[in-house]
Amino acid sequence: MKKEARLILGGGAAYGLAHIGAIEAIRAEFRISGIVGTSMGAIIGGLYALGKTPREILALALDSKSALVFNPGLVNYQPLKLSLDLIKSLHNKNKIMDVFAKLIGDARIEALDLPFVAVAYDLNLRQTILIDKGPLTGAMRASSSLPLLFSPHEMNGHLFVDGGIEHPLPVAFKDLVPGNFTIAVNVLPPVSREAVRIGKPAKEMDSDLRAHEVVIQSILQNQGFVAIQAMLQNPPDLFIDAHNPGKNMFDLADVEDFYDFGYQAAKESLARMAEPSFMNQLLNRYQGRISRFMKRSHSVPED
Repeated sequence: MKKEARLILGGGAAYGLAHIGAIEAIRAEFRISGIVGTSMGAIIGGLYALGKTPREILALALDSKSALVFNPGLVNYQPLKLSLDLIKSLHNKNKIMDVFAKLIGDARIEALDLPFVAVAYDLNLRQTILIDKGPLTGAMRASSSLPLLFSPHEMNGHLFVDGGIEHPLPVAFKDLVPGNFTIAVNVLPPVSREAVRIGKPAKEMDSDLRAHEVVIQSILQNQGFVAIQAMLQNPPDLFIDAHNPGKNMFDLADVEDFYDFGYQAAKESLARMAEPSFMNQLLNRYQGRISRFMKRSHSVPED
């Protein structure tokens, strides 16, 4: 009989598509007992909690009719040749909710076979809200309302934006779903090893980033730092780093590449899980990286 495990799935724009492959690998070894998800982690986790298999979720992410759910800004999605009408509907809340509704119907979180919690941030209350009841469509939409790509989602008096604003890797809420073994999957960019003095750039810089690319890249880099701090404060039993360094956070058309990367990352971590020192070494490495970065020193390394 498989051991039970609850999943913590973080946000990360296109990087979050790696969750699909990670779940495929994890469920081969564990019976998933509950999911807490933020942003793309809430979308993919919600679909899995609804009963969709990883392969079915992958197919939805590849289908132009449902792609708006995974790619709200339709960024770099030329291969799918989406209609002009859909592009004009970028910030149309009703259009986006229509796509969610077609995928999910009127499913309610409390009626799902698999316990599920979506993490969102309320701009009115200025605090994180944990959505563990009500329509699944609203919960997924609220948690994934990344600024500049999604307009805020109004629901029950709340004005929701992306849950990653405060909890990009929501390990703090693991006890909201059943399970004695916690697996956290992080897809966000890594924390810098150290600060360096200004000097000649090591590589050619891209100076043609569009406004939304600048903002979202900055948001996700900051969230990457917060996610590691969250993991160190609430260590899971297994941490899977499924960030794909060879991809861009806007590579939303490369669904299969992210799936494959997430699957392999999870398989490798699961294989090393039996090593007694695996998680201790991992935690020590990240703690050391955070400490070096946060340490105040006059001797900042030269670039």
